Amino acid sequence: MGDKFTAGNDQVLACNIETDESAVFGLPFRLTVTGIFFAVLLLLSSVYVSDFLEGVKEQKTLEEVSKLTASAEQLSIRGEGSEIAFEIRIPDGASVNFGILPGQEGNWPEDADNYCITTGGKSTFYPAVASFSNQELKGPFSLGPGRHRVFLSTKTEPESGRLFVLISETGADEQTLG
Repeated sequence: MGDKFTAGNDQVLACNIETDESAVFGLPFRLTVTGIFFAVLLLLSSVYVSDFLEGVKEQKTLEEVSKLTASAEQLSIRGEGSEIAFEIRIPDGASVNFGILPGQEGNWPEDADNYCITTGGKSTFYPAVASFSNQELKGPFSLGPGRHRVFLSTKTEPESGRLFVLISETGADEQTLG
Protein backbone atom coordinates (compact mmCIF):
# COMPACT_ATOMS: atom_id res chain seq x y z
CA MET A 1 0.00 0.00 0.00
CA GLY A 2 2.64 2.46 0.91
CA ASP A 3 6.32 2.65 1.68
CA LYS A 4 7.84 2.53 5.13
CA PHE A 5 10.45 4.99 6.19
CA THR A 6 12.02 6.00 9.42
CA ALA A 7 11.84 9.38 10.99
CA GLY A 8 14.10 9.53 13.97
CA ASN A 9 13.54 6.32 15.97
CA ASP A 10 10.00 5.79 14.67
CA GLN A 11 9.01 3.93 11.64
CA VAL A 12 6.29 5.69 9.67
CA LEU A 13 4.03 4.31 7.01
CA ALA A 14 3.68 6.68 4.09
CA CYS A 15 0.93 6.27 1.55
CA ASN A 16 0.92 7.49 -1.96
CA ILE A 17 -1.82 10.05 -2.37
CA GLU A 18 -3.10 10.28 -5.86
CA THR A 19 -4.17 13.70 -6.91
CA ASP A 20 -7.54 14.05 -8.64
CA GLU A 21 -7.34 17.08 -10.91
CA SER A 22 -10.70 16.56 -12.65
CA ALA A 23 -12.22 19.50 -10.72
CA VAL A 24 -9.53 21.78 -12.10
CA PHE A 25 -10.39 20.76 -15.64
CA GLY A 26 -14.15 21.30 -14.99
CA LEU A 27 -13.66 24.77 -13.50
CA PRO A 28 -13.59 26.71 -16.81
CA PHE A 29 -16.77 24.94 -17.91
CA ARG A 30 -18.51 25.88 -14.65
CA LEU A 31 -17.38 29.49 -14.99
CA THR A 32 -18.62 29.60 -18.59
CA VAL A 33 -22.04 28.20 -17.66
CA THR A 34 -22.30 30.64 -14.74
CA GLY A 35 -21.32 33.55 -17.01
CA ILE A 36 -23.91 32.59 -19.64
CA PHE A 37 -26.59 32.18 -16.97
CA PHE A 38 -25.74 35.60 -15.50
CA ALA A 39 -25.80 37.23 -18.97
CA VAL A 40 -29.24 35.74 -19.74
CA LEU A 41 -30.53 36.86 -16.34
CA LEU A 42 -29.16 40.38 -16.92
CA LEU A 43 -30.72 40.53 -20.40
CA LEU A 44 -34.14 39.42 -19.13
CA SER A 45 -33.97 41.94 -16.29
CA SER A 46 -33.09 44.80 -18.65
CA VAL A 47 -35.94 43.87 -21.02
CA TYR A 48 -38.37 43.77 -18.11
CA VAL A 49 -37.18 47.14 -16.75
CA SER A 50 -37.34 48.69 -20.23
CA ASP A 51 -40.91 47.45 -20.78
CA PHE A 52 -41.88 48.63 -17.32
CA LEU A 53 -40.50 52.13 -17.96
CA GLU A 54 -42.28 52.33 -21.35
CA GLY A 55 -45.51 51.33 -19.60
CA VAL A 56 -45.00 54.07 -17.01
CA LYS A 57 -44.34 56.61 -19.78
CA GLU A 58 -47.50 55.53 -21.62
CA GLN A 59 -49.52 55.76 -18.40
CA LYS A 60 -48.22 59.29 -17.70
CA THR A 61 -49.07 60.30 -21.27
CA LEU A 62 -52.54 58.80 -20.93
CA GLU A 63 -53.11 60.73 -17.69
CA GLU A 64 -52.18 64.02 -19.40
CA VAL A 65 -54.25 63.25 -22.50
CA SER A 66 -57.26 62.37 -20.34
CA LYS A 67 -57.35 66.06 -19.29
CA LEU A 68 -57.85 66.98 -22.93
CA THR A 69 -60.32 64.21 -23.77
CA ALA A 70 -62.45 64.88 -20.68
CA SER A 71 -62.58 68.58 -21.53
CA ALA A 72 -63.41 67.74 -25.16
CA GLU A 73 -66.31 65.54 -24.04
CA GLN A 74 -67.69 68.34 -21.88
CA LEU A 75 -67.39 70.84 -24.73
CA SER A 76 -69.17 68.42 -27.08
CA ILE A 77 -72.06 68.14 -24.65
CA ARG A 78 -72.36 71.94 -24.43
CA GLY A 79 -72.47 72.31 -28.22
CA GLU A 80 -71.03 74.77 -30.70
CA GLY A 81 -69.25 77.88 -29.44
CA SER A 82 -67.79 76.38 -26.25
CA GLU A 83 -64.10 76.89 -25.53
CA ILE A 84 -61.44 76.25 -22.90
CA ALA A 85 -57.65 76.66 -22.59
CA PHE A 86 -55.30 74.69 -20.34
CA GLU A 87 -51.82 73.19 -20.17
CA ILE A 88 -50.73 69.59 -20.68
CA ARG A 89 -47.27 68.02 -20.60
CA ILE A 90 -46.43 65.15 -22.94
CA PRO A 91 -43.44 63.09 -21.64
CA ASP A 92 -40.22 62.82 -23.65
CA GLY A 93 -40.34 60.07 -26.25
CA ALA A 94 -44.13 60.18 -26.53
CA SER A 95 -46.53 61.74 -29.03
CA VAL A 96 -50.30 61.95 -29.39
CA ASN A 97 -52.41 62.14 -32.54
CA PHE A 98 -56.03 63.29 -32.26
CA GLY A 99 -58.57 62.42 -34.94
CA ILE A 100 -56.37 60.02 -36.85
CA LEU A 101 -54.97 56.52 -36.71
CA PRO A 102 -51.34 56.07 -37.88
CA GLY A 103 -51.15 54.63 -41.36
CA GLN A 104 -54.69 55.79 -42.13
CA GLU A 105 -54.10 59.50 -42.57
CA GLY A 106 -56.59 59.72 -45.44
CA ASN A 107 -59.51 58.55 -43.27
CA TRP A 108 -60.21 61.87 -41.58
CA PRO A 109 -63.00 62.75 -40.62
CA GLU A 110 -64.12 59.09 -40.35
CA ASP A 111 -61.47 58.46 -37.66
CA ALA A 112 -61.97 61.85 -35.97
CA ASP A 113 -63.38 60.22 -32.83
CA ASN A 114 -60.13 58.35 -32.08
CA TYR A 115 -56.76 59.26 -30.67
CA CYS A 116 -53.44 57.44 -30.61
CA ILE A 117 -50.59 57.52 -28.09
CA THR A 118 -47.15 56.50 -29.38
CA THR A 119 -44.31 55.68 -26.97
CA GLY A 120 -41.13 53.87 -27.87
CA GLY A 121 -42.38 52.99 -31.35
CA LYS A 122 -45.51 51.32 -29.95
CA SER A 123 -48.89 52.88 -30.76
CA THR A 124 -52.02 52.41 -28.67
CA PHE A 125 -55.42 53.50 -29.99
CA TYR A 126 -58.30 54.83 -27.93
CA PRO A 127 -61.88 55.77 -28.85
CA ALA A 128 -63.30 59.14 -27.78
CA VAL A 129 -66.77 60.59 -27.40
CA ALA A 130 -65.67 63.82 -29.10
CA SER A 131 -64.57 64.24 -32.72
CA PHE A 132 -61.19 65.99 -33.04
CA SER A 133 -59.87 68.38 -35.67
CA ASN A 134 -57.16 70.95 -36.15
CA GLN A 135 -57.94 74.66 -35.87
CA GLU A 136 -58.91 74.98 -39.55
CA LEU A 137 -61.38 72.05 -39.41
CA LYS A 138 -59.37 70.38 -42.16
CA GLY A 139 -57.70 67.37 -40.52
CA PRO A 140 -56.16 65.79 -37.43
CA PHE A 141 -54.03 67.40 -34.72
CA SER A 142 -50.76 66.11 -33.21
CA LEU A 143 -48.79 66.91 -30.06
CA GLY A 144 -45.15 65.98 -29.51
CA PRO A 145 -43.21 65.85 -26.25
CA GLY A 146 -43.08 68.92 -24.04
CA ARG A 147 -45.38 71.40 -22.36
CA HIS A 148 -48.30 72.67 -24.43
CA ARG A 149 -50.94 75.32 -23.80
CA VAL A 150 -53.88 74.03 -25.79
CA PHE A 151 -57.05 75.82 -26.75
CA LEU A 152 -60.18 73.75 -27.37
CA SER A 153 -63.26 75.10 -29.11
CA THR A 154 -66.26 73.52 -30.80
CA LYS A 155 -67.57 74.05 -34.29
CA THR A 156 -70.08 72.28 -36.50
CA GLU A 157 -68.76 71.16 -39.87
CA PRO A 158 -71.21 72.63 -42.43
CA GLU A 159 -71.28 69.73 -44.93
CA SER A 160 -71.99 66.89 -42.49
CA GLY A 161 -73.42 68.80 -39.53
CA ARG A 162 -70.97 66.95 -37.27
CA LEU A 163 -69.72 68.77 -34.15
CA PHE A 164 -65.91 68.86 -33.87
CA VAL A 165 -63.63 69.86 -31.02
CA LEU A 166 -60.95 72.04 -32.61
CA ILE A 167 -57.52 71.78 -30.99
CA SER A 168 -54.88 74.49 -31.32
CA GLU A 169 -51.87 75.67 -29.37
CA THR A 170 -51.88 79.15 -27.87
CA GLY A 171 -48.24 79.91 -28.70
CA ALA A 172 -46.95 79.85 -25.11
CA ASP A 173 -45.40 76.44 -25.55
CA GLU A 174 -42.05 75.24 -24.28
CA GLN A 175 -41.59 72.22 -26.49
CA THR A 176 -38.60 70.00 -25.96
CA LEU A 177 -36.88 67.91 -28.56
CA GLY A 178 -37.34 64.22 -27.81
